[in-house]
Amino acid sequence: MTFGLQTLIESKIIAHVIGQIILILLTRYFSVCADFGPPHINGALSISSSTSNACRSSIGTTLRKRVNRPSLPSIPVISQDTSFPRHSSANSLPAIALGCLEWGEEPECGDARETRPFSHPEQGLLDALAWLSSSDWQLKGKGLFSIRRLAICHSEILLSRLHDVTLAVTKEVNNLRSKVSRFAISTLGELFRIMKKHMDQEVEEVARALLQKTGDSSEFIQKAADRSLGIMVGSVTPARAMAALLAGGVNHRNVLVRRYAAEHLLTVMEQIGAEKLLSGTRDSVELLVHMLVKLAQDCNQDTRFYGRKMLNILMSHPKFDGHLKQFLPSRDLQVVMATIKQKGMEDRMSEPPSAKGRRESRNSGLMTSQENLPSDEGSSSDVLLLPHQTVRRTSLRTVEEIEQLKELNNLLSAKEFQTRIEGVMLLLDHCKSNPQLISANIVQIFDVLVLRLQDSNKKVKQQSLEALASVIPILRDTLHPVLVSLVAAVTDNLNSKHTGIYTAAVKVLEASIAHLDNALLLQALAHRVRFLSGRAMQDITEQLSVLVASVYPRKAHVVERYVLPVLWFFLSNMIGNGVLPGRSSNVRAAVTKLAKSLHQEMGSSLKEHAASQPPHVAKHLWHVLDLDGHSSPHKGLEVQRGEITKEKRTG
Repeated sequence: MTFGLQTLIESKIIAHVIGQIILILLTRYFSVCADFGPPHINGALSISSSTSNACRSSIGTTLRKRVNRPSLPSIPVISQDTSFPRHSSANSLPAIALGCLEWGEEPECGDARETRPFSHPEQGLLDALAWLSSSDWQLKGKGLFSIRRLAICHSEILLSRLHDVTLAVTKEVNNLRSKVSRFAISTLGELFRIMKKHMDQEVEEVARALLQKTGDSSEFIQKAADRSLGIMVGSVTPARAMAALLAGGVNHRNVLVRRYAAEHLLTVMEQIGAEKLLSGTRDSVELLVHMLVKLAQDCNQDTRFYGRKMLNILMSHPKFDGHLKQFLPSRDLQVVMATIKQKGMEDRMSEPPSAKGRRESRNSGLMTSQENLPSDEGSSSDVLLLPHQTVRRTSLRTVEEIEQLKELNNLLSAKEFQTRIEGVMLLLDHCKSNPQLISANIVQIFDVLVLRLQDSNKKVKQQSLEALASVIPILRDTLHPVLVSLVAAVTDNLNSKHTGIYTAAVKVLEASIAHLDNALLLQALAHRVRFLSGRAMQDITEQLSVLVASVYPRKAHVVERYVLPVLWFFLSNMIGNGVLPGRSSNVRAAVTKLAKSLHQEMGSSLKEHAASQPPHVAKHLWHVLDLDGHSSPHKGLEVQRGEITKEKRTG
């Protein structure tokens, strides 16, 4: 009897415990459903009857969905006051998502209709900054959302600490969580849109961070950064935006960063106009012209397109011809002008080449129609007009060739780096087994390969460089139409700290010297060297020394036209310790080698050419040559005086 009573009591206790557990679970479940309601002032939650009923009617479906969701960490829920939030269960949704933002969606909640004001905005600002400094990524997201609310509803409060806020948000652009990073990027765009010229002081740092993200491997991050940059250039003082884009994007090693920088720089230049752009100081105008020429010769076709359009803006002003002749060597001037004239009809389009290609066919890949194939009149991949460049027209392609090109393009453009490596290896196989196919489509194929030469993944980049070194002896002169873009991409890798990438880039240069037309290669390298820095500038200058010896006996005018301006550039800008202003490397040894190579080939004619340069350039030239025992006009007298002095001492 006692045993039966004890069992009954235990059963009731167990039933009571189970009932309490079920009650707790249901309470938590309905609190989660409430999280989907729109936020009230200060984040207070409002659960309408319809929402509550909807939650109750879909318990089974929702629970099944939540069972399949990955486990989430503890996520804060906004309480009724402005104090730090409590933490709910591991399955609670982020409070910042209330009626506005889901972490998996594009953050587009800068609309005042969806964002309500704070009852105490000053405290809201303090909380937002505190949350942004937290190590909890959910709190960071909550802080970013609060900043957006403050910008939309309380901009005067935000203005008092705009610098601190901008720094805190910009820091989150590089957050390892892509959702936080993307939200921070869009928040910066919101700050630019609302605060406008009040953000002028913050432009340089913010633009650098946003430009860096345009080269991100995530397409969503790229688009968000591009969108915020577009808002930036339309909101702040154009001159500030222009300076930030020139400083943070034009010389960037990532091809996509340069592309987006050029696009937004074009927008700014259209706002400013040629008159104001050319009315600055001589140094500023010279820097601008050189930057635009560099963009017009970039390895990316969109960047070249934007560069030419910007030069077209300046060309509309009568002062521009004088500036161009003053800042660029005569042959460079002819090349740039010829390219712009050649591309004049194309550049009148309102979109870059890649956009046109996407519009015509999203799935065409490397396949182009017969009328879109490169012709003898020029190639969209070419900027420097190299003599006798022709790209063979291909006859009607077979279905098999079309499929091969489509497969190659898909592999080279894939999102997974292993697949892109497969594409590089497939290209190498095609070059070995069917070089005619590659030669007939050289421009289209190598426009994609150039992107792999500057891939964000080091393995892809190294594999692409090594494959290119193997391809050059096979394709040889067929590569001339794409030589400029290849040189730009390969030389950028000479500054890589990755030993494998640097070694592969050097092998490409060695293969180019051994198998390509040295006169054309010399022209491309001479054009490129002035835009380089560090080890890349040293290496290319030394390669020019090698090319001078092989080209001058056959084509002396090519060396005089392209290499001498490079030598004058170094001698006129090099400081006494061998460093160029704004460059990190010491180029004295490389410049000395180049000067010696030129002097050995040209002899006294080098002195004649130096006579037309400023006196300090000619003096510097002979000083450089004397470093290794070359005689100067005054050395014989110095030697004679030394011998007389020695005789007197001996006597």
